[in-house]
Amino acid sequence: MKKLIALLVALMMLGTAAAALAEAEAEPVIVAFNPEYPPFEYVEGEDYEGYDVDMIKAIADIAGIDIEFEAMDFDAVVSSVQANPNTIGVSGISITPERMNNVDFSDGYINAGLIVVLKKDSGIASVDDLKGKLIGVQMGTTSDTKAEEITGQENVAKYKSFLNAIMELQGNKVDAVIVDKPVGMAILASLADDTLEIVDFDLQADWYGIAVNKDNPELLEKINAALKELEKDGFFEGLAVKYFSDEEEAAE
Repeated sequence: MKKLIALLVALMMLGTAAAALAEAEAEPVIVAFNPEYPPFEYVEGEDYEGYDVDMIKAIADIAGIDIEFEAMDFDAVVSSVQANPNTIGVSGISITPERMNNVDFSDGYINAGLIVVLKKDSGIASVDDLKGKLIGVQMGTTSDTKAEEITGQENVAKYKSFLNAIMELQGNKVDAVIVDKPVGMAILASLADDTLEIVDFDLQADWYGIAVNKDNPELLEKINAALKELEKDGFFEGLAVKYFSDEEEAAE
């Protein structure tokens, strides 16, 4: 009798575990992102648009997963992924050794180097000229880290978005802004301010990846397989034409 009871309990526990697993698999994958990062993610009307948004939707179709976008500040994206195995992060997130301590990353999908936005009459002609200057950045980004390396933490002004930083440059509140190249190009195109210019000081290459919780290797595998399929089909060339107005950048 005791053996029969033990067997029944074991079967009940197995059934409960299977039901919980099935329920977890049925839940949509949460996409943590910061929709203040054009052209990668932004709000248009009541919809989320952008390079990353189109890409994640295409990956979800190929991988056969349901997704649900959840907007948040950029510096909360990686920690949200770290806290929840069913959450992924995409917001032009640079793959860095520090972030890889906390989350896994997909294969890189775009190389967006860092550039500097300046006033045309700034007199800044090199990285050395940036030392001691007040540099604006979006907090928590690789631009933030690079600016601290160049000018010291005390000379870095941190903002919620790159747009805010560039607007402060327009108002002469900062001397320069370090930003990812495609994002800076998109913002300057929208502002149409001929007093500003983009300068490439070869600061660093910046591969973007999709952040995935370390406890969900199966999801990472599905994402990488979908990325390979999209690359093979020329999907990313189409995204470049759609979101990067500069023909040279689209070609890259």
